[in-house]
Amino acid sequence: SRSAGSDGSRRSRHRADEAKEASGDEEVEVDDEVDEDDEWEEGAQEMGIVGNEVDEIGPTAREIEGRRRGTNLWDSQKEEEIEEYLRNKYADESAALRHFGEGGEEMSDEITQQTLLPGIKDPNLWMVKCRIGEEKATVLLLMRKFIAYQSSEEPFQIKSVVAPEGVKGYIYIEAYKQTHVKNIINNVGTLRIGIWKQEMVPIKEMTDVLRVVKEQSGLKPKQWVRLKRGLYKDDIAQVDYVDLAQNQVHLKLLPRIDYTRLRGALRTVQSESEAAKRKKKRRPAAKPFDPEAIRAIGGEVTSDGDFLIFEGNRYSRKGFLYKNFTMSAILAEGVKPSLTELERFEEQPEGVDIELAAPAKDDPAALHSFSMGDNVEVSAGDLANLQARIVAIDGSMITVMPKHDALKDPLGDTGLVVRVEPHRAVLVSDLTMHELEVLPRDLQLCSDMATGVDSLGHFQWGDMVQLDPQTVGVIVRLERESFHVLGVQGKVIECKPQALQKRRENRFTMALDSEQNTIQKRDIVKVIDGPHAGRNGEIKHLYRNFAFLQSRMYLDNGGVFVCKTRHLQLAG
Repeated sequence: SRSAGSDGSRRSRHRADEAKEASGDEEVEVDDEVDEDDEWEEGAQEMGIVGNEVDEIGPTAREIEGRRRGTNLWDSQKEEEIEEYLRNKYADESAALRHFGEGGEEMSDEITQQTLLPGIKDPNLWMVKCRIGEEKATVLLLMRKFIAYQSSEEPFQIKSVVAPEGVKGYIYIEAYKQTHVKNIINNVGTLRIGIWKQEMVPIKEMTDVLRVVKEQSGLKPKQWVRLKRGLYKDDIAQVDYVDLAQNQVHLKLLPRIDYTRLRGALRTVQSESEAAKRKKKRRPAAKPFDPEAIRAIGGEVTSDGDFLIFEGNRYSRKGFLYKNFTMSAILAEGVKPSLTELERFEEQPEGVDIELAAPAKDDPAALHSFSMGDNVEVSAGDLANLQARIVAIDGSMITVMPKHDALKDPLGDTGLVVRVEPHRAVLVSDLTMHELEVLPRDLQLCSDMATGVDSLGHFQWGDMVQLDPQTVGVIVRLERESFHVLGVQGKVIECKPQALQKRRENRFTMALDSEQNTIQKRDIVKVIDGPHAGRNGEIKHLYRNFAFLQSRMYLDNGGVFVCKTRHLQLAG
């Protein structure tokens, strides 16, 4: 047994040596203590003393001497010196870095925050029923009752009483025991309904009771917002009205309805299971409400004045969903709808609100249609034929600034004159095939054609440009200060050059037509479906499932139009 003990002591000493080598310089100062401890452990093992018996022996003489020296050190120092020592030691900003390593400050803050959370040793939070509408008055009553009994022989043992904003019919009392809660709510009339039952809030939910919800301030009708969660996550919506009392907002948005799921009498167990599988895979597309499609799948649509009701939701006659959402479910700051989203709202007449008020007969401004910045020419009086720009309007008085140079800047467009009238000439642009009406004195004969390049040379007619991260378009008209761009929805938008970014195209981009044939740029195709059905054209650009075509037989937008690739058929 002694040899086994000696082997064990050698293994123990070997492990101690390895531990000392791994610890490095930090262990150098305590080597003597480690050796003495090793010798003591070897002797203890030989004597048969187990580990817990060693612990019961108590502190050594060395430990007692060290504590005595530390106490004497603090006793000999003045309070100011001790305070300065501690401040220098713990006020160092790099202390967290030394203790926790990289990112230690954040970790230290997180640990500090964790210590502030309630635990099992803290008072519990009890939820007590209260008469609705008198929550705050009840809290003040309990506060006065607590203060009145504070100096008595039996003061109340509660810690706090809370009536959170927005919680109706309940108050929260903080106390260690339920009996402490019952003692203070006894004989309180507004808490009579909660005298028999008080529900304890779980520790994990205590912080949620006092969680401060960020107030969505400044919400106004017609303001754009986005949904943060649920079926309509990241969808754009428009504020209809705000209900501050209920902390809700009434929104107008495009609904997402699954038109493939059967309803009513057509619904079966199999269709429900298939619909559940589809629901897990993807959410329905956002598009206007279609009552005929709902009736086709067995759904019931009822009317309520100007609204249609389906499955408890209200829809306008133009297909928009009107629904209440909580303030916490929307994002209102910095919301900028994309061009595609604006177009989808503008497809409905409600998308743009225009107030047409009948002008008063005695209003001087109603006698003319001039506005600030208009270029005008004086037709009579001493200043006849003076060309200028309007800088101010005051009723029937208009102030102008002569600016001949700006009025004579060439437009840079060329075309063929098709009609001449006494005070104007009509010509067709060589570039865009648009009709232009100009004054005869603003024209001059030209032997060249316009190049279709803007003044800075960055863009030219027919370029594909990026309107926003999700939308592209093709320039179909260049003007001095703006461009006309044909979007993928088939609408022409006027844009400033600074808002556009030229899109690089891959010349090997391909797509599939209606017959699964590969089509690419410069192919001749025929449109077999959609608004341009029956037209032929050459593919100028391809973008996802859209193709921009050009046809000499199409007069609008310089012959450029847009179609979906599945509506095309490769010619030949």
